[in-house]
Amino acid sequence: MVAVPRVFIAADIYKKNEIQRIQQELITSLGLDRKNLKLVGQENFHFTLVFFGEINNSMLDTIVTKISEVDFQSFEIKYDIIGAFPNNTCAKVIWIGLDEETKSAFKQMAQIVLSNLADLDIKIEKEIIPHITLFRIRRLALNLNLHNFMSNYTLIDKIDTISVKKSATTTEGPVYENIITVKGK
Repeated sequence: MVAVPRVFIAADIYKKNEIQRIQQELITSLGLDRKNLKLVGQENFHFTLVFFGEINNSMLDTIVTKISEVDFQSFEIKYDIIGAFPNNTCAKVIWIGLDEETKSAFKQMAQIVLSNLADLDIKIEKEIIPHITLFRIRRLALNLNLHNFMSNYTLIDKIDTISVKKSATTTEGPVYENIITVKGK
């Protein structure tokens, strides 16, 4: 049986070392036990635009063709919030997100990407919440005070590429492979 790839479109980032430093400092400041966490490695930091899940090669080829035609403007982003899914009082996934201004620019870029995929009959999440997952909490969900953590940081980055990525699950965690990368203007 041939494995069907899990595929998604992501906006790539540059400040991976800085994001990892924030990840580590957050874990320390919250006093979290690392054995109860599943950390995301810096090589996997990205913003997901569209998650397709398992798709066949024909659909993958179509997506690659459509994404190769995407025309978008590069833009700066500012990280300014640490959040949790589903929420801070029942935290299972901890993430870093954007300020309101760059969140708006990110959503505009996402709309450009989605408009190129409009005729594919793909179910898209209702609202894109631009974020980079830092870690997952393995056991019980935690009640965390995350509100003021980013007040100690000023971190500016740039989004100038989007990639169609394939994900392979390994015992060490997911391994991503870029299938195509498109550069913004």
